[in-house]
Amino acid sequence: MGVSTMFLAFIFLQTKITPMATVESRMIDEMSGIAKSRKYKDTYWVHNDSGDSARIFAIHKNGKLIQPNQSEYEGIKLEGSTNFDWEDIAIDGDTIYVSDCGDNLNFRKDLCVYAFKEPNPLTATTIKDVKKIRVAYPDKTETSSWHYDCESIAAWKGTLYFITKWRAGKSKIPDVGASIYCLKNPRYDQVNVLTKLDTNEDLGGWVTACDISPDGKQIALLTQFPNQSIQIFDLTKGDKILHHLMKKIPFYGANQCEALCWDSPQSFLFGNEQRELFQINR
Repeated sequence: MGVSTMFLAFIFLQTKITPMATVESRMIDEMSGIAKSRKYKDTYWVHNDSGDSARIFAIHKNGKLIQPNQSEYEGIKLEGSTNFDWEDIAIDGDTIYVSDCGDNLNFRKDLCVYAFKEPNPLTATTIKDVKKIRVAYPDKTETSSWHYDCESIAAWKGTLYFITKWRAGKSKIPDVGASIYCLKNPRYDQVNVLTKLDTNEDLGGWVTACDISPDGKQIALLTQFPNQSIQIFDLTKGDKILHHLMKKIPFYGANQCEALCWDSPQSFLFGNEQRELFQINR
């Protein structure tokens, strides 16, 4: 099979995807995470990447902003928090987790997750009771390869899952490998050392988001360049999670996609930094 034929066959196996909506608010200008509310109907929590203030927003699936009835609204601010490199958001029960674990240059020693009760998007402008969960990797050293840039976090019944985005060697060039870590019963008075569960050296693209299914039995990963996909892994077969692939959904045309959530047991909602929203069935 020639190179051109192989390329056409690869494209044939993928789904060309087009946005179902665009986030209307220009304040959400680099969407990096999305989580579906368990409490409020048709409500999705999103945030921007690094460079923004410490704030979150609520939107509907059609991209419209949910907000209090006031003209000066600037999102819901997290008091006492900093957006150094926010990369993902997750919901577990009535608790929201925002992950500040991005580490493009492999130098950070202040990785953390902010935890707080889900606010009412129609009334809240500030969240005052924000807890800070400080985290560290068990296997990272001064000479480690750059395998610790985490853009993906998920939560289920008090356990947090972190999936790292690898970089080739010691450079900013993204790689296609990833490792998954977990943290059970996080403490707020100390640095929490994560537990490493598994590594997969080739997922076909760097991992930019993840989420756990509504029944807690599967975890979905969103991969970006060179191959865009959603990959579903089984959480019920032990710690070697990244080796229990259940299904891979390849697609193309989604630009810089970095936000993913389960929208139902059979579908996903995901978004990109160009403010576009997509829906795809599993």
